[in-house]
Amino acid sequence: MSRTHNLIRSVILAALSLPLLACATIDSTADAPSVTANDRARAGQQHPQIVAQFGGAVDGPLGTYVNGVGDRIATAAGIPGQCTFTVINSDVVNAFAVPGCYIYITRGLLAIMNSEDELASVLGHEVGHVVADHSARRQNTATMAGLGAIVAGILTGSGDIAQAASQVGQLYALNYSRDQEYEADDLGVRYLLATGYNAYAAADMLHSLGLNDELTTRTSNRQAASAIPAWARTHPLSADRVTRATGRAQAAGAVRDVPPERAQPYLQAISGMIYGDDPEQGFVNGRTFAHPTMRVAFEAPQGFTLTNTTTAVLVSGPNNARAQFSGGALPQEGLEAYAAARLRQLIGQAPAQIGQPQRSTTNGLETVTIPARAQTQQGQVVDVSVAAYRVNDRAYHFLTLAPAGGGGTMTPMLRSMRTLTTQEAAALRPRRIELAQVGARDTAQSVARRMAFDDYQLERFLVLNGRDSATPLRAGETVKIVTYAR
Repeated sequence: MSRTHNLIRSVILAALSLPLLACATIDSTADAPSVTANDRARAGQQHPQIVAQFGGAVDGPLGTYVNGVGDRIATAAGIPGQCTFTVINSDVVNAFAVPGCYIYITRGLLAIMNSEDELASVLGHEVGHVVADHSARRQNTATMAGLGAIVAGILTGSGDIAQAASQVGQLYALNYSRDQEYEADDLGVRYLLATGYNAYAAADMLHSLGLNDELTTRTSNRQAASAIPAWARTHPLSADRVTRATGRAQAAGAVRDVPPERAQPYLQAISGMIYGDDPEQGFVNGRTFAHPTMRVAFEAPQGFTLTNTTTAVLVSGPNNARAQFSGGALPQEGLEAYAAARLRQLIGQAPAQIGQPQRSTTNGLETVTIPARAQTQQGQVVDVSVAAYRVNDRAYHFLTLAPAGGGGTMTPMLRSMRTLTTQEAAALRPRRIELAQVGARDTAQSVARRMAFDDYQLERFLVLNGRDSATPLRAGETVKIVTYAR
């Protein structure tokens, strides 16, 4: 969560937190793929907003490298110079495109790749959707998720917040058929062959994504169905898709290791890249959120999960309990005015019974809580509230929503809000990708002990390098590890 906060942007981002994980493409024709000048102009206007909402762009050598790979893929697809490729500063595993062939890939997805060929396979899949004109035949579900979706789609139903969330949500919430995903896979393999990459990289990438999904489910203590979707699952990921990608490479006459996947240039390109949370957005560690610059922290109750974004922390719990943590400048009118304004934006025009503001202190912080009971457009009664806290000249707040009578499950979280000590803030350090050369006596277990994690060190190391425990390390090979930034 960044230092700049705005509720409308937070709601938009919350609405996009899951839908953006679906792949969006542009209109083109299969026989003569093209990107119109109007498409490019519109995409160019949207680009700064998209980049800002999703954590900013990773520029410099890494951005240039990814754009170069993308350009080669676009040329093989018949649309040279008509696509823009951007690395997004987000640890969510994802890649997507918007009309105008602006294609985005997150550093979270780059982190689990292990060769330039695998990067080319993902970019090729995205470009494949463009060339196959899938956007004209897509199934537009426009499903929004998170608290922002509930606010915009259920409570308000109208107004600027709902309209903004709906419009931006429509852009990304696209669902492609299995046949369309297979077709994009096939085109991606074709582009790998045309550009001299190893055609088996597509299957390798899908396999790595499957390993990452399994680890994410284990480390977050979530059921697989409720875990944050990864790029491949929303496309979707399946065992037969990995097998199918392998079969397509074989059918094309490709040899398994000819040419060898270009690992070293890729590894050098991502060396030093931030892994996990960016310090500017704070750190999520299990059920705890802590921000070293804002000097605040809180802990979600047992059974709840946290999703960090650039403008807010989204909280999800049992029985559809939801919350959003954000903040802003404290107005001259004081904390109660701040809380009341947030509640008005939360409820909008929905029928509601608003309770009296309740003043208290939480771990030494001035606190104002305003409860309310609202009715959704479907007639469901829900409990909503705003809990606001004063921290020097700023205010932070939770927006909570739960079925009627269920809001109490979030009380421990509201009471856990506190400031960090200087020592606690200094201990919050970012993690980065670092390259390590395997020694003659090294094993996966010995190298994994260098990973900057207290748990699942071996499992994280194996997933990071796209390998299983049965594959021994080779002396002299280069592997990725995660270390604390110096």
